Amino acid sequence: LISAGVVHLFLSKSIWGFKIRAVGENASAALHAGINVKRTFMGAAIVSGAIAGLAGVSEVAGLRGYLTTDLSPGFGYTGIVVAMLAGLSPIGVVISAIFIASIFVGADTMSRAIGVSSYLADLVVALSLICVLVGGFIARYKFIRINKGNI
Repeated sequence: LISAGVVHLFLSKSIWGFKIRAVGENASAALHAGINVKRTFMGAAIVSGAIAGLAGVSEVAGLRGYLTTDLSPGFGYTGIVVAMLAGLSPIGVVISAIFIASIFVGADTMSRAIGVSSYLADLVVALSLICVLVGGFIARYKFIRINKGNI
């Protein structure tokens, strides 16, 4: 939670955060504005890798104290869904992560209580992702209806 707040402040209030957002939105326009796109991209990748490494260290050291082969059972795919549902916003990531976690915990509880398959959570998460992607597509592109008489 703290890192999400720090990242939000960093991206919204700092010059380097502005450069990262500019490169992320339109690299060509950022290049024409005088921003070094390669340096900004590599810097963002290094910082995000460091944050992910800190999260991984806390996961290994905090829960079990040793590394196991089943450390990440699909967390990467879930992380992508969380980021897309959040609209790539650091504060939205917290909200969508709580939403996705409640779906998985609810499905696990239903599985134990009434025998519903726990894979129902994967279906609900996939449908949520599809709805967000289709909504973004519709918002980005304007559909024009053409009548046959006008052709």
